[in-house]
Amino acid sequence: MAGKFLKVKCKCGTEMVLFSHVTSSINCSGCNNKIAEPSGGEAVIFGKITKEAD
Repeated sequence: MAGKFLKVKCKCGTEMVLFSHVTSSINCSGCNNKIAEPSGGEAVIFGKITKEAD
């Protein structure tokens, strides 16, 4: 399983760094909206990915 760290921007403007293969739902620290959820592989991201790092 090769994964990346992603910088994801929520619609409220808060940016968070997540792993691309999250194992639990992640909520935004600013507005508490769901920003990512697991899907058995790469996560489903609900925000905008602004940067990827290997």
